[in-house]
Formats: sequence, structure tokens, C-alpha cells
Amino acid sequence: MLSNEAEHFLLQLRLELASKGKKDEDIDAIEAELRDHLYEAESRGESVESVTGGSVKDYIKSISNELPFDKGIFSFMFLMLISILALLAIPRLISGDLDLSLNRLIFYAIIIFVLAPLELWILKTLLVRHGDTRTIYVFGFIMSIIMIAVMTIGELLLSKFPSKSLANIDDKYSLIIGLILSLIFFVVCIILKNWFFIGVLVYIIMPELIPKFFTSGNPKNEDYINASLITYTVMNVLFGTIAFIYFKRDMKKDNVKR
Repeated sequence: MLSNEAEHFLLQLRLELASKGKKDEDIDAIEAELRDHLYEAESRGESVESVTGGSVKDYIKSISNELPFDKGIFSFMFLMLISILALLAIPRLISGDLDLSLNRLIFYAIIIFVLAPLELWILKTLLVRHGDTRTIYVFGFIMSIIMIAVMTIGELLLSKFPSKSLANIDDKYSLIIGLILSLIFFVVCIILKNWFFIGVLVYIIMPELIPKFFTSGNPKNEDYINASLITYTVMNVLFGTIAFIYFKRDMKKDNVKR
């Protein structure tokens, strides 16, 4: 077993290499090699600093040039951007409640290009500083609540202070456009073999899609709202169970490696 200091250094190393666009396979190889060196050093009573030099950035400088840049990071960033757009637009297209007003477009742009990158940067900084500790989970939970609160307050303000709509889409065509965009997104994710974003889109559209076909289809009617809430609850239980099983299995793999 490695010391907490060594594990923290390895976590910092992974995060820094990933942020520099290095391939997962190369990162795994570097971590495995360094883990062995750290284990041997600590077995002899030597410090982590004697192997790494103490600084993650200095250590990375000595190896980063040997690692090829992972162009797949661009496809991931593209999918991340598209996923945020999908999260904001596709459910509203399916429900027929999309408002293409200037204020809403500005609000969405702030979320996509300012708030989302800022949240990711803060989480990465906290992970590097604190490692895999309870502090990270607390901050992650707080930031998620803040993001949800910002989006909720933003939606309320948009409803209270509406601006001129730039375009109006008929409910029928809105549903068709939403389904076509969803299909295109699925195909792109399958081609790039990124199943995570498929799960994200399924999670956000099902609470709108199922009520659209099995109720009156009006988002303001009680039967639509109830069906949407039931679907949302089922999706939460399903995805929560899948996430729990995945992380539990992942933790077992990490324990075996250590």
C-alpha cells in the first residue's frame, strides 16, 4: 500500500496529464511505472520527493515531451459543448416549449462558455489540491447545487422579463427537429464510441419524450406533468443504480492495483 502522499501525487499527475491532452493509455502506463517506483522507495523508507522531485509540474516536464498529444480531447470537448446545447435545447424542442429569444440565447451562451468551463476548472484545481477526499465531494455537491440554482433563477428571470422571440416553431415541427437532432447526436456518439454522452441525452429527453406520446402532449397539462415526473424519478433510480455499480466496480479495480 502506498502512503496518502504518494496516492495524492499520482492523482495530481493524472489530472495534469489529462488536462494537457495526453492519451489515457499513456497516462495509465506512466502512473503504473511511477507507482512501482514509489512503492519500492517507500518500502526502503525513502520519501515521495526523492522519486518525484516534489513538484508535479516539474515531474511532468521531464516526461510530457515523450507522450503524444491525444487529438481525441478535441472530440470530447466538441461532444461536451454539443451535450450542453442538447441539455438546454432538445428537451424544449420535444416538448414544444423552446423559446428562441435574445435573452435566452445570451443566457445559454453564458452557461456554455463561462459557467461550465469555470466549474470544470474549479473542480480540477480542488482535485489537484485536496485529492480524492471528502472535501472534493462536498465542494462538488455545493457547486452542482449552485449551478442548478443559477439555471433555475435564470429561467425564472427569463419568464418574468421576456424579450422578443427571434423565431417561432410549430409544435409538430419542433418535435421532429428535436428527434432528428437527438438521432444525429446518437450517431456521432456511436461513431466516436462515447457512451457517456448517449446516457446524458437519454436521461434528459425521456422525461419529455414519453409524456409527449402517451399523454395529451401539452406540457402545461396535469397528465403531462405527472408522466414527466414519474419518468424523471425512474430515470434517476436507474442511472443512480448504474452509477453506483460502476463506481463500486471501479473502486475494486483500484484496490486490486494498489
